[in-house]
Amino acid sequence: MKLIGSVLALGLLVGAVQAGESRFEEGTAYELIQPQPEMGKPGDPIEVNEFFMWSCPHCYHFEPFVKEWLKHKPEDVKFVRVPAMFGGSANMHAKAFYALQAIGELDRVSDAFFNEIHEKHNRLRTRDALDAFLAAQGVDMDKFRAAMQSFAVAAKSNRAAALLRRYGVRGVPALVIDGRYKSKRVANFKEMTELADFLVERVREARRKNAN
Repeated sequence: MKLIGSVLALGLLVGAVQAGESRFEEGTAYELIQPQPEMGKPGDPIEVNEFFMWSCPHCYHFEPFVKEWLKHKPEDVKFVRVPAMFGGSANMHAKAFYALQAIGELDRVSDAFFNEIHEKHNRLRTRDALDAFLAAQGVDMDKFRAAMQSFAVAAKSNRAAALLRRYGVRGVPALVIDGRYKSKRVANFKEMTELADFLVERVREARRKNAN
């Protein structure tokens, strides 16, 4: 996801892709993003973006599936989480995402962020509530506040907002693969990760064909 073995593996791969074609139809499970970006080369990293919000219940329930998928993520796949800037507290949370990333606290605090909102029902809608929560998590608040005001965090937040517009993301969680495919409707969260694998393989195959 030596000669005889290679032929068998290729046959299995083709069968899997063909099965995926019937499961994941363009226009239903996913759509093309226009204009299409320049095609990469075989072996180049394939970027998978997850647009999400800490305050989104669907993102909260999708998170265990993302973590399981990451355990088996192919080496050529680069996973990048992008906070969706839909306005209001979502924009503040997006800036907090990049500020925590800048001070090396994002991975440690992200699950607590989800739990605070969805298990403790503290929506963290104000800056005071956000700061109190992060202080309770042991975050160095001087570093956090400085990062929130930094040019780097502003630039990353602006880029996240631009990507949201560029890809036409209107709901989360949403996956964008290689800047050319965007998830639409699937039956469940497990299928969403399977769709990611299917689209990553489409990118690999397109790169191989383009290189010949």
